[in-house]
Amino acid sequence: MTLTDLDHSMVARAFDRAAESYDEHAALQNEVEDRLLERVPFFNLEPSRILDLGCGTGRGSQALQELFPNAQVVSLDWSHAMLRRAGERRGAGAARVRADMHGLPFAPRRFDLVFSNLAVQWSSQEPGLFREVLRALTPGGLFLFSSFGPDTLHELR
Repeated sequence: MTLTDLDHSMVARAFDRAAESYDEHAALQNEVEDRLLERVPFFNLEPSRILDLGCGTGRGSQALQELFPNAQVVSLDWSHAMLRRAGERRGAGAARVRADMHGLPFAPRRFDLVFSNLAVQWSSQEPGLFREVLRALTPGGLFLFSSFGPDTLHELR
């Protein structure tokens, strides 16, 4: 069985169980996220609405809010416990949405920036996911994401 064969609800439950201690063990994810965030200024953006797709504990959402203090940053994840942690990190008033990334519950052309750190590899429907992100982006908007490649962590095989 591959990661893409997993049932979404099973993955969500696994992330729910891991949420409390997730940040303690996310060194690789944090490093990749830091490198992705370093690239955001290269695009010379002034987004008014940002979606953090697969936000996990909200570390990226918090960094995006600091980069763009006047923007609305929406944290989206399918794990209730991860979103709770994102709320603890960003404050109770931060926009958080529990949803599947394959069916974004937003009007078309809603976001100027969709940011996603190491979440798209959980999709078994990549073309559908990319179509959904394109639907949510404003014209000229940016989808900035990271994902594992086929040789990532090959040492563990």
